[in-house]
Amino acid sequence: MNPDKLNPTLPQAPRTLEEDDDREPTKEEIMEDIRQGLRDVMAGYRGQDAMEFLDELEREAMVDAENS
Repeated sequence: MNPDKLNPTLPQAPRTLEEDDDREPTKEEIMEDIRQGLRDVMAGYRGQDAMEFLDELEREAMVDAENS
């Protein structure tokens, strides 16, 4: 028995933020996001360094705290 025939995957239209406001992502969506992240890492994609991001986030939080 072929498992692909038992659980076919149909192409889906791209999601928009408005559609996603009130729902939790499905297990399939979460797994695809993880797979895409792993593909990006394996392809050598380099985003912002995590420590740089955390430093920037901390600076913004401090500025917001000072301004409130």
